[in-house]
Amino acid sequence: MQQASTSAITGFVARWTTALFGMLALLVAVAPMAAAAEFTQPMNSSPISVSADQRLVWVVNPLDDTVSVLRTDTNVVIATIATGDEPRSVALDEENTYAFVANAASNNVTVIRILNDSVINFQAVIERTLKTGAEPWNIVISPDGNRVFVANSGQDTITVINAITRTIIGQVNIGNSVCNDPDRNRRFQPRGMAVTFNNSFLYVTRFLSFTRSVGGKQGLDGGKQAAVCQISINTSSNVIGGFVPAQAVLFSQQNTGFNVDAPGPGNTVGDGVPDATFAFPNQLQSLVIRGNRGFMPNIAASPASPLVFNTSTQAFVTFLNNIGTGTLADGGRINLHLGARNPEPGKTRLFFANPWAIAFTTQANVGSAYVVSAGSDLLVKLKVNASDALAFTVDADTTRYIDLNDPFDPATSGAKAGKNPQGIVIAETANGQRAYVTNQVSGNVSIVNTEVAQLTSDKVIKVVQTAQVAPSGSLEEQLAVGAEMFFSSRGHFNRPAGTTVSTDDRLSSEGWQNCASCHFNGWTDGVVWQFGSGPRKSVNLAGTFNPHNRNQQKVLNYSAIFDQVEDFEANIRNVSGPGNLAAPVPCETGTGTSLFNPDQGLIFGDNGDIDKPPCIVNQFVKSNANRREHTVNPVGATASIEALTALRQWVRFAIRVPNGPLNSNEIVGGVPVATINAGRTLFGQQCASCHKGGLWSISVKNFPSPPAGAEIACERDLTPNNPPGSFCTNNQDFGNPVATQSLRNFLRNVNSFNLGVAGGGNAIGNNIGAGEFANATLVAGVAQPRQDALGRDYNGDGFGNGYSPQSLLGVHMVQPFMHNGACETIGCVIGDVEHRTGNGTIPDFLNTALKREQVRRFVESIDAQSTPFP
Repeated sequence: MQQASTSAITGFVARWTTALFGMLALLVAVAPMAAAAEFTQPMNSSPISVSADQRLVWVVNPLDDTVSVLRTDTNVVIATIATGDEPRSVALDEENTYAFVANAASNNVTVIRILNDSVINFQAVIERTLKTGAEPWNIVISPDGNRVFVANSGQDTITVINAITRTIIGQVNIGNSVCNDPDRNRRFQPRGMAVTFNNSFLYVTRFLSFTRSVGGKQGLDGGKQAAVCQISINTSSNVIGGFVPAQAVLFSQQNTGFNVDAPGPGNTVGDGVPDATFAFPNQLQSLVIRGNRGFMPNIAASPASPLVFNTSTQAFVTFLNNIGTGTLADGGRINLHLGARNPEPGKTRLFFANPWAIAFTTQANVGSAYVVSAGSDLLVKLKVNASDALAFTVDADTTRYIDLNDPFDPATSGAKAGKNPQGIVIAETANGQRAYVTNQVSGNVSIVNTEVAQLTSDKVIKVVQTAQVAPSGSLEEQLAVGAEMFFSSRGHFNRPAGTTVSTDDRLSSEGWQNCASCHFNGWTDGVVWQFGSGPRKSVNLAGTFNPHNRNQQKVLNYSAIFDQVEDFEANIRNVSGPGNLAAPVPCETGTGTSLFNPDQGLIFGDNGDIDKPPCIVNQFVKSNANRREHTVNPVGATASIEALTALRQWVRFAIRVPNGPLNSNEIVGGVPVATINAGRTLFGQQCASCHKGGLWSISVKNFPSPPAGAEIACERDLTPNNPPGSFCTNNQDFGNPVATQSLRNFLRNVNSFNLGVAGGGNAIGNNIGAGEFANATLVAGVAQPRQDALGRDYNGDGFGNGYSPQSLLGVHMVQPFMHNGACETIGCVIGDVEHRTGNGTIPDFLNTALKREQVRRFVESIDAQSTPFP
């Protein structure tokens, strides 16, 4: 993971299980295997799979580097088998003879031979490991059982495996194909996969969206589009030529169904008339086929103003119509958030953050669909008709949900809480139809009764632990709490006796979004958001701490506006939350008032009064680390754990740097080693002055918080309160409109302000929808004063020109590039002569296309294993 071995959060279990289950797997089978079954439906990739005979459910445990096997008649674990590093997806053959596990962090597939599939004497052994490519996040088998397909998200390839011989046939280069046109240097990042029942087509989602070929712009609600690649396959072919990318289907913006009085083309702001808002599908992790339709849960993005929680991210299920034909089409969407507006009687209003997976109770005719809401810990129930159309279960604004993490329900509290659900299968068991939902953060499986007209219908009836629970008092336990803070849109916290403040659902407003909504796996959603201080792409948090020295931290964000992870308390309150109160309230006994909401965020009054909000949450004036904060009592813990501190520790220790594409010494067809080596030499000459050290950036924090006032600068329109030459050293908090502060000594000018904007001075990329001259914006319907964007010295104090050099760790998987997304390829960044020469301060050593291509290949290879420049 972060290092050569497993990560801090996973390794302690992996080492315990490897030896034990390796020995168990070698035992001789003593009972006959069950009769072979056949798959009767299209197949899709998933972190949880059910055998063709419905007797066994397999689930990956990325926390443990294992895969567990459950029997569906008793719902108990009958085997746990060690795999590679960070297993993410599992596929089973129809005869219960082999299981194939994709291990994202170790770049390979574990092939497990099932010696005996009896639920009484289950036996299995690891037969071999196949290196497939960088970041294999998903795996799927064809319904006929002949071929296995692996989506190497960091290599832009699909590995084709002969399931009969368990050998690799070859690689489909999806990046260099018609599916990635018009610019094949972009990273396609293949992710969700599904194979048609007739074994003729493989469908692969592009994980992140790119700007539209015609009229595409960053920062606009309709500026980007998703894609699905259709690959024609011949599952009898033993040559890679039998697997050919045929066409890409594009998915553009859709009306969200939520209307606001917002800026936009043709909109009159402040006229009191709500205008339609739009979003484009993004983060397409999975694709499931039912009938002739594909279903893709995703986190749709709406980056234009107003940037408030209930217009920024949406809960789409996007449809691919006419599966298996030559007339594929964008089939629109259903926005699950619309069904959360009016909950069923007796239920809390919760929105369905981060749809991640879907399963159906029937493959034809009328039935139900269950969608995993990874952020809100919910299972959302929909109706599906004979034409494969989805609808809410109650009415236009109400649909049923099953809470997997309700602390007031004994079936879903404590050790039975399902946190961060990632996958779902529905099985016809000996006891009736059941949904099995795998929960990543809690390391367990929630089992839901999906039979109709029963007292326990749509209820969690059992929770099975598949990953080990972290030892009490350990770092792993603290990281588990930090992961919960990062991946939850709600959060359940301790409430001391006698207090009145809300201690549930503090992480966003009504469960609308979480950190992972914009930072998948701690990385990025690839979206350029229109903040008040200018457009900013979601940063890759894997470059926050040096993976080889966790005490070394980068200054945060593109404009050096944060110096601690705890500063993101402001985002929890003002981006994901409802923002400030309309009227001030006492913040600490005898110390004044604040506009901060006491029912939001993780920090409370410094005097220890949990019922009072903090008086100040300022990124520089007051350190936000180690303040009084809400706590969580994890399963089996003897002491509570501070939530915001745990979040920082998770970012520090557990976010893994994405692996670079494998080279020619590692796999056939890998990136030529000679090209990488040549690029490294040129990089040292041209780029290492800004991108060096273990963080591959010179913006390394070198002071204790808070920084000295003379280090802080701000940019704003010239006013008597902020004359030229002054520093931004006021004590105002985020509850009042103040100039955005930045650390002036960490900025470097490469002439990238208004990059790609017509008339902005540097036209590279040429795909930005709006300049960085921030006009008055609407936040929650209230006009804010104009605030100049960071990146240019507006007030003439000699500071503020430039941006903080970003970390290059795993940079190839976190497109687009530059702070405003002007470049969608690394080649575009390197091609900017002003950037690579430091605005003319460095000689140009990359004056030929060949040299720039060599550097591009090297930069794409940079990950935690790369040797940095001193």
